[in-house]
Amino acid sequence: MATQQAFNEALLKLAIMMYRIDGKIRLNEQELVDEIADNLSWDGVNSITAVQSQAMADVREAIRADKTEVYLAGLKDALMFDKQKALDTAKQIMQSDGEEAQKERRLYDYLRQQLLV
Repeated sequence: MATQQAFNEALLKLAIMMYRIDGKIRLNEQELVDEIADNLSWDGVNSITAVQSQAMADVREAIRADKTEVYLAGLKDALMFDKQKALDTAKQIMQSDGEEAQKERRLYDYLRQQLLV
């Protein structure tokens, strides 16, 4: 069973993927991800900044290689710790800029209908 810390790390990675997937980095999306990070209780071996930096690189690579679903599948066990919060977070980021990009919607639907069921 996943731990709270594993969930927090996976949630942060999911949030970064959701705001990076459409290739348009909007300030309100970045601020929302920062707010999510600020509200996580953190007791990981690595600092939250280190996890964020590594996640940014990993997400960029997953998007470039068209492996976003594979990347998210790797987070599944940890996200299942609180799948409703994971889905709510993804939806919040998807809707934060007032428009749902097609890539954001596709990723959210994958989470909701296939991965976190």
